[in-house]
Amino acid sequence: MIVPLSVTSKTGKRVAVLTPKEKNLIWEHLNPAYKIRGDLLVYTSMRIAEAMHFAKHPEYFRKDNCAIFLPIVPGLGKARCTIKQRTITLSNNGVRAVEEFFNHKVGFAAYQNMESAFILAAKKADFDTSFITTKMLRKTGVSWHMAAFPNQQSQISRMAGHDVKTMNDHYLVDGFRKEDKKDMADELKGWGEI
Repeated sequence: MIVPLSVTSKTGKRVAVLTPKEKNLIWEHLNPAYKIRGDLLVYTSMRIAEAMHFAKHPEYFRKDNCAIFLPIVPGLGKARCTIKQRTITLSNNGVRAVEEFFNHKVGFAAYQNMESAFILAAKKADFDTSFITTKMLRKTGVSWHMAAFPNQQSQISRMAGHDVKTMNDHYLVDGFRKEDKKDMADELKGWGEI
């Protein structure tokens, strides 16, 4: 059984943080629409509510900038979120994930359906599903950025909509192997290069 690393969310619940290889094992058991949704969430590190809003506003995506310009939207995101308007810088895979999402018009399922789909896929991939949740997609994306670009914490925290302290407290994962970090850097190739 695969037991992924985890971090504590602000609510005190433990949330899985996947390596790229673990993500791929789970994705093998997802239908194409959930793979596309999952990629969008991992590579943009958006909250589900933000991604659902973004799905209705493709004009926020600027391919030439390799970025999503997320404006201030009342009621969107966490009340405690310190950065409400931000630029989400995308890697090459991030740009691809956004394009796939809009090209295939998959939209989003209800939050409970999303979580059930990822738990079922993880179970089929022989994961301990105790900490499998849709929040893991955002935490995984931010954790990959921090592991791959440790000297870019300020830019990563702004992209994620957090201050550095909150990001370190709730996203920083110790224990990634050297090969995991290399895989993360490969997954995020092109990030921050524009």
